[in-house]
Amino acid sequence: MKIVVVGPGAIGCLFAAHLAREGSAVWLLDHRPDRAKFLSERGITVESERGDFHARMKVTAKPADTKSAELLILCVKANSTADAAARLEGAISPQSHLLTLQNGLGNVERLGEFFGNSRILAGVTSHGATLLDVGRVRHAGFGEILMGQAADANPVPEGRAKLQNLSVILNRAGLQAQLVDDIETVLWRKLVVNVGINALTAILGVPNGELLRIPDCAHLMNVAVAEAVEVARHHGIHLNLQEEMERVRGVCRSTNLNISSMLQDVRREKKTEIDQLNGEVVKMAAGHGTTAPVNEVLTALVRSLEAGYLTSER
Repeated sequence: MKIVVVGPGAIGCLFAAHLAREGSAVWLLDHRPDRAKFLSERGITVESERGDFHARMKVTAKPADTKSAELLILCVKANSTADAAARLEGAISPQSHLLTLQNGLGNVERLGEFFGNSRILAGVTSHGATLLDVGRVRHAGFGEILMGQAADANPVPEGRAKLQNLSVILNRAGLQAQLVDDIETVLWRKLVVNVGINALTAILGVPNGELLRIPDCAHLMNVAVAEAVEVARHHGIHLNLQEEMERVRGVCRSTNLNISSMLQDVRREKKTEIDQLNGEVVKMAAGHGTTAPVNEVLTALVRSLEAGYLTSER
């Protein structure tokens, strides 16, 4: 099965390297020709407590090169989903399926607008990855990958078959993957984890594990999670608050040294996914006539960080 990983960020590089080492026919799609050329020539180095390794794969900046791909795995930022879809539209085969392993909600729907709902698959990952440099990534926390077909995405047998095949490949590559029936609940649980961790790490400039060592910060994390769980309830997703709080704490512990994707963005002075995470909770709460004050403050603070460096660029 030809697989294309879209996006050479931390997670994209991590997955592409593992798949290439496993022996899969994997390509990495970048939107920058210069970086694609660099990665094609140098490959990707993965550093981890389980041992470092180097992998080479085909890298391209030309969407047309993905024409024969059976499955594309989107690892771009949620705020770039529409741009990535626009580049792929008309370039990929009508038989290709797209799997989103992105943060936030709404990626399935945005991709469906371009390719039709029946071709879109959804998943989440709890692997922690930190991009150290171009083509050099640290596997900072080992987790799992959960995948499935969205209930409202007109699932077809071909999609599930590809997910089953991918699950075998990912497990063989050491990335622990499995299929789930209720992917909607899984997506919400991942949102809750990101809401509890990402903004706080970006604001404080600390690795994930530090959040548990600061009492006031741990309290803010709990309240942000509680607000997200309440919003989920309004959407028909019933999560157990104590279980979700413990899940977030568990991720902090298992990815203790990981630099969250949002903190990585802030350090590189890039636009973050705050609007698709904590900002989305605020937006959905307002839609139901309620508020999410802690998430509102966290969103405003991260936006302020962005404004500082984005303004200075001009």
